[in-house]
Amino acid sequence: MRRLSKPIRLYVVTIFVVLAYGILPFFSVMPFGREVLLFGLWNLPLNGSIYLMYGPDGVPSFTLVLVSLFLCVFSAASAVGAFYGWTIARIATPLLVTLNVLWWTLLVIMIIANSDVPTPDLVRLAIEPVPPLFWLGFIWWNYTRTDVIEYCRQESAV
Repeated sequence: MRRLSKPIRLYVVTIFVVLAYGILPFFSVMPFGREVLLFGLWNLPLNGSIYLMYGPDGVPSFTLVLVSLFLCVFSAASAVGAFYGWTIARIATPLLVTLNVLWWTLLVIMIIANSDVPTPDLVRLAIEPVPPLFWLGFIWWNYTRTDVIEYCRQESAV
């Protein structure tokens, strides 16, 4: 039986998940006067920025930060595991990334529900969860491709 080589798509999607869902949320906000400048790939609502979890007293909610850190770390770790051919990690990565997107969408909904946001900002916030759905589709599509599935099966069987 011929050994399958690692698919190129696995390199690309692993780098993307580690950067976009594991590292970028910690660096995607730049304070800019009274406002903040969000930059990134729009892979998460509000770019998954921990900085935006700070309350009016300047202290972030411990629970919100803990869940966000958990999702970032485990999304990136499962992508690395899938890169090495672990079938369970190949299954876990799209699920954890989906949970990450859903978590940030819930946070956006909470922001909208709990504040008096001006209408232009309200429209911008309501649109925030839409672009991440395209990235999420990209991740699911890549992790469910036949070449990735067969490679992970081969590596898990060794």
